[in-house]
Amino acid sequence: MRYAFLIPARNAGAKLLRTLDSVLSQTSVLTGRDEVDCLILDGASNDDSLAPVEALRDPRVTILSEPDGGMYDALAKGLGRAGGDVTCYLPAGETYDPHAFSVVSEVFAEFPEIHWLTGQAVLRNAARQIVNTRLPHPYSRRFIDCGMYGTRLYGIEQESTFWRSNLNALVDLDRLRGCELAGDYFLWKSMARRHDLYVVDAQLGAFTIEPGQLSKRAPGAYRRELRRLRRPPTWAERLGALFWRQYEKRAVPRGGRRLVRYDHAAQVWRMD
Repeated sequence: MRYAFLIPARNAGAKLLRTLDSVLSQTSVLTGRDEVDCLILDGASNDDSLAPVEALRDPRVTILSEPDGGMYDALAKGLGRAGGDVTCYLPAGETYDPHAFSVVSEVFAEFPEIHWLTGQAVLRNAARQIVNTRLPHPYSRRFIDCGMYGTRLYGIEQESTFWRSNLNALVDLDRLRGCELAGDYFLWKSMARRHDLYVVDAQLGAFTIEPGQLSKRAPGAYRRELRRLRRPPTWAERLGALFWRQYEKRAVPRGGRRLVRYDHAAQVWRMD
């Protein structure tokens, strides 16, 4: 499959090359099973973060460097240009598991009914050590629409989420440009209007908690923006989310219609 990979960045320093390298060194890309087009959406950086990337002279890497209105303005530009079979993006500094693309390609090829998917929710500390891993329960489109994930329920980990590129047409790019913190939620809401989100029991990416992150500098701002973007939940949905949160805390996903796991005996991905 051909991947459209986007990196919104500005003054990212060495983080930019680390993220780019995690994509170009994907095992399925190295073997030629998958192809990738990388688009760096640089907000007119005034540091030297682009110099190492330019030195690569890799035809798979395109740099678009110009002033922008922030991360989601940059991302909207990228989604408007993204082609190929699969779209994904990472903030500068984050990385994929080396086998992420091979897993995603195999699952998409095996299950044409899956239009977007996410993997295990993996958390890193500032030293890039994995400090927590959680297998999400299958997600409810209704709870995505009314903003329960990211407020009352665990959010969807953006760094582990991939989608077929034709879903980009479902996103109102002008509204995405206006987002400051919760643009990822706006993407999920747009896709969930048409398609279920499936969970793959595999490590694909990870979210890193670091000092100085924008969300940490403005506590509660992400949730406030999410609430402005969502459909107001009904009382039944609010109550249902409270019960579901308690269930998520106590129960390990055992199977389900939207959970994909690897069958070691048959050496194939299966869905219950």
